[in-house]
Amino acid sequence: MKKIDLRSDTVTLPSEEMLEAIRTAKLGDDVYKEDPTVNELQEKAAKKVGKEAALLVCSGTMGNICGVVSQTNRGDEIILEQTSHIFLHEVAASAVIGSLQARTVVGKNGYLITPEILQEAVRGKDVHYPISSLVAIENTHNMAGGIPWTVSETRQLISAARKHDLKVHIDGARIFNAAISLGVSAQELTKDADSVMFCLSKGLACPIGSIIAGSQEFIEEALRVRKMLGGGMRQAGIIAAPGLIALEKMIDRLAEDHKNAQRLKKGLEDIPGITTHDCYTNILFIDISGLGISGKEFKAALAKHNILVSSRWETTFRLVTHFGIEKEDIDFVIETIHNLPWVKRKN
Repeated sequence: MKKIDLRSDTVTLPSEEMLEAIRTAKLGDDVYKEDPTVNELQEKAAKKVGKEAALLVCSGTMGNICGVVSQTNRGDEIILEQTSHIFLHEVAASAVIGSLQARTVVGKNGYLITPEILQEAVRGKDVHYPISSLVAIENTHNMAGGIPWTVSETRQLISAARKHDLKVHIDGARIFNAAISLGVSAQELTKDADSVMFCLSKGLACPIGSIIAGSQEFIEEALRVRKMLGGGMRQAGIIAAPGLIALEKMIDRLAEDHKNAQRLKKGLEDIPGITTHDCYTNILFIDISGLGISGKEFKAALAKHNILVSSRWETTFRLVTHFGIEKEDIDFVIETIHNLPWVKRKN
């Protein structure tokens, strides 16, 4: 029986074409900037998000650390939405590595830092306060259900940030999901930001790696931070090779994941005891508290059918569609949940 893993889009496996690209990749020492495959990926990745230069890093977290630390000074304050990945899920890296203080805000609709919210958060000039120097946004915003920042929302925030001399970093782990959902190019979403990170290893299905991009000056400083973190790699073309395939063939394919997520929502929303949240891209949150069972019981029941899910809270689950999950898999998940012993069918 096929394993249907909805825990995250990080569980994607590379395509056969990616594996072949790894095998045949032209290699060199990337610390000397002599790996031709890495150099090609970085050049193409920069163009994808409309930046001068780009840098391959090991992970999205490493990319965010490089992006934030490269543009701030020790003792500064950075502004983040309270459920952002940088704040919740990166082991206080900004504080530990960058000696930065995080000032969190409650985003509108769980994600959006409006100009008004930013205005309230920015510190005034006072000897007692840290200097507000950067604001980071997450697009799509994972904990808000994969909701994308629109072009207008992003530009308004960046315009407000400039009035306070703030740098803007975009945690764009799933920026291409946002672009596909909104029907715009990724460049339109990242155009005026100082830096952006995006993952190759989520919906784009690469086995490892992320990209950070910005000005040439920014990338030179980010390179120093990457080296500090132990991220200087040698024959890294084996990582970059599938990234080239991803940029060429995996971005438009994300629309399939979005359709499958909507199919899943539609199939579950009429089940008494299950509440489906709004679904914007490839992430669907559901609440099963109305079934009268624990999250552990729900997870175990699905696991018996080779369906893997992850809970965010006791009875709230995040279901993520991705490369390798087909329409037929979604239908099987829907049927399985409908047939759980705790589910009462509508007449």
